Parts: sequence; structure tokens; C-alpha cells
Amino acid sequence: MAGRTKWEKNVYGLVGGRVGGRRRGFRQSTVALGVALLAVACSLSLPDEEDIDGAVDDVVTDLGSDLGLGGSGSLDPAAILGALFPDLSASEIADITVSLTLDEVMALRDELEAIRVEVAEFSADLFQTAEERVAEREMDLGPEGAFPESLEALGAVCLYDEAQGTATVALSGVFSGQTAIQLETGSVSVLVDGAAQSGSLSCLYQGESVDIVLLVDITGSMSNVIASVRDSVVAFTEAVSASGLVGTLSVVTFQDTVGVDVTFQEPAPPSYERSPFFPPVDMGDADAVDSLQAFVRSLEANRGADAPENLSGAIDFARNSVIGGTEAAPIVIDGDTGPDGTRPFPALTSEHQVFIALTDITFHSDATSSISLLPEFQPRPAGVIARSLHQTGTVVHIVDPSWVDANLDPTDPGEDDVDADYWAINSGGLGEDVVLGYSLLDLELVVVAERTGLLDVVLDAVLATSCKFEFSADLSVVTEVEVELDVEGQVYTEVLPVISF
Repeated sequence: MAGRTKWEKNVYGLVGGRVGGRRRGFRQSTVALGVALLAVACSLSLPDEEDIDGAVDDVVTDLGSDLGLGGSGSLDPAAILGALFPDLSASEIADITVSLTLDEVMALRDELEAIRVEVAEFSADLFQTAEERVAEREMDLGPEGAFPESLEALGAVCLYDEAQGTATVALSGVFSGQTAIQLETGSVSVLVDGAAQSGSLSCLYQGESVDIVLLVDITGSMSNVIASVRDSVVAFTEAVSASGLVGTLSVVTFQDTVGVDVTFQEPAPPSYERSPFFPPVDMGDADAVDSLQAFVRSLEANRGADAPENLSGAIDFARNSVIGGTEAAPIVIDGDTGPDGTRPFPALTSEHQVFIALTDITFHSDATSSISLLPEFQPRPAGVIARSLHQTGTVVHIVDPSWVDANLDPTDPGEDDVDADYWAINSGGLGEDVVLGYSLLDLELVVVAERTGLLDVVLDAVLATSCKFEFSADLSVVTEVEVELDVEGQVYTEVLPVISF
């Protein structure tokens, strides 16, 4: 997709399919996308597919009248904000109005006008719905879906710290069919050149703390699924908060920027897209979790310049409070330096860190593939960011469309963008497409699951079964280790590559 504009990306969009049992590209209705984008941006109801043709003209006409876009709409700031954000209460509108001038309110209105003009230029196209694709998925996979048939580790990697001479086998989750399995000491063995290693097992269900960071793509192509994503994230945070796990929850959004902590109800800083975040809160603090959920419910999806997204920048920001630069000279946001609107992301201090990314497309691999980004937001090379994940034991789960099947090598000079699954594969997370091209975390499931999205893809249960086996050994010339799980007579073995750092 190199060189495509964001609007061209929207044509391909989220929806996808298959040819000959594998993947085929899909086109998404650009008009449907435009109506959805306007519906999200202005909190309008999304029309049914059969009503889309007539809805386009109605939305353009009504929006122009309601918001004063070329008509005689009210110039009262509160009235304009009320039309722009009808889901906000009168008191919330009043609070915002106090902090904004009429010019700033008009600037917000003008952003929507630009969107309306671009949407009006699109022609009608039919598209295949997420429901149809999930039905196809169910037919391909059968009743078990993408779950394993028997005992299996879901997401695993062996990381070797060369300086310390220590290794960690990360097991992101353990299932037998659709049953989550909690491992106990003695049920995990690691063999190096056939020799069993002595080590220690630690699991989240045993009380070790975890920082969970949700990375949410809020670029324009996500506009038709952002409502489902919002509901899914809220449901997931409720489930995790009630699960007994200990630690924090936070949210980082990304467009072509990261760390620009400005809400969509505020004017954007000059030249920068908004990418607000919600800092870590104790998942056992009900009031704090409620505030995080309110933040999630306010998220919108718009803008963005080209097809690959800045997911690597979002990971670097959440992990290191870095928005770009190089390995030798990272652009660290510390509260005193950085572009307008940027704020530092608090350091993560729990014993484990888990990132969950929701996106619909590939990502910029490094500065050479991100010429559409402003220089300060061009991400560091993916390998540099991945090494920081290895050093901190951070696991990344990827929720993306099953049809996105792109290059997985960020160092390949012939490719401008990389499949988001790269981060899961290299950190021991879930997301790699393994069964008929599907994974447990396909974005299509989130789209159709409404208010139970991430519960349907069992991420809360995955976290509850997440463990690490740590041991000391010289793996400097070892390329792989063997892991064996033995649970009530069920035995599972897997050979894992060794990633040294």
C-alpha cells in the first residue's frame, strides 16, 4: 500500500476476504465510510446499509444547516458545540464553552466541514460487512474457532539477556480448547540441548502486578469500527478490574502523532493531529477506572495521512515516553521539551507489562517509510523499539483484521510498511495469523461483538493464564529451546527461537 493516501486507504479499509482459501483484498464503500466518519465525529446514528445512498445527501445537507457549514447556522458557541457533540451534557458543553473562544469553536466546526467536503466527493460502492466475514470465518474454522484443539501455549517466546546470562520464556496464555489453564510449579519444563533447566515460574493469577496499556488507532479508517472498539475496551476493562488481577490500566491513542494529549473537544495544536492518552490508574480503584472508561467513550476516529500507521511510535511512547528520533538521539517527552500539546507518559513500574493494540492496517517500520509524518513523529527503527520491549519483558497483543497479511520484516528495504503482527511475534503476544489466516484476536470479532468484543476474544482469560519461566543459562550460541507443558496428563511441547538482547 505504499504511497496511498489516507482516503485511498479508506477504500480498502477494514473489510476483507479470501480467494482460494487465502486472502483477497476488499474494497470498502467510500460513501459508507464517509457517513460513518461523520456519524462518529458528530455522534449521528449510522444508517443501515440499504439506506446509505440516500443518507449521503441527507447528512451533507443536514450537517451544513445544523453546523453553519455554508448555511445560516447559529454562531453561538454553545449551540455549535452542542451540534458538534450531541452526546455531551449541557454542563459539559458549558464547561468547554468557558475555555474556548468563538474562533476556536469555529475552527472545530471547520475541521468537520473539511471532512464533509471530502466525503461528498466519494461515489457509492458496495462493501462486504464484518458480519459476513465473521460468518465466513466461522465456516472456515468450525465450532472451535481459532482455539487450540488441546493443551497449548498461546503466544510464547524465549528472551535471552546476554549481559546477565538469564533467560525468560514468556507464555502469554495457556488453553486447552476454549478452557483457560492456570499453570503451577512443576508443570513447565525448559530444555536446552536436551538438558532440563532449573528455574522459577511466576504467573499473574498468583498476584504479580501488571501494567495493561491499550493502544488504540484513531485514524480515519477506524471510523466505522470505533464505536465497537470503544464498547470492547470498556467491557474488557470491566472484566479485568473484576478478575482479581493487580496492577494498572491505561490508554494511548495514535494518529500520525503520538503523545499529543489534546481531546477532540479542544482545538488541535498548530500542524499536529490529536493523540490523547489516559495515564495508568489502579485497576482496583473503581472511580479511576470509571474515569478511564469515560475517556474511552469520548474517543473519535478521523484524519491521518497515509496507509501505514504510527503504531511503532505508540509502542515507543507507552514503553519509553519517546515519540521518535534515533537510537542514539531519541526524542524523549519529559514535560519540558517536545511539540505543542505533547505530555510524557508515566513510567510503568509493575512486575509485568502487557500492551494491547487495536488497529486496522500496517505500520511505519522506521523513518525511511514515514515521510508523511512530521520529522519529530517519525518513529525510531522497529528493531530498536523491539529491543526495549525485550529488555523490559513487555508483551504486545495485536488486534487487527485477518485479511491484513503483509511483510513481517521491518528491515526489508523493498517494503514501506510492516504487518502489525510483527510486534506480537517478537514479544510473545497473540495476534499472529496461524489458523487458515485467522488468529484469536481478529478485529472482525470486535466489530460484531458489540458490547463484549474483547471478552469474545478472551483477552481477559489470556491475561489470567499469563506466566513467565525464568532460568540462568548460557544461550549465546543457542538458537532455540524446547518448552514442555504437562497438565493433568495433557502434554504440549514447542520449540521456541531464542531472541538475544
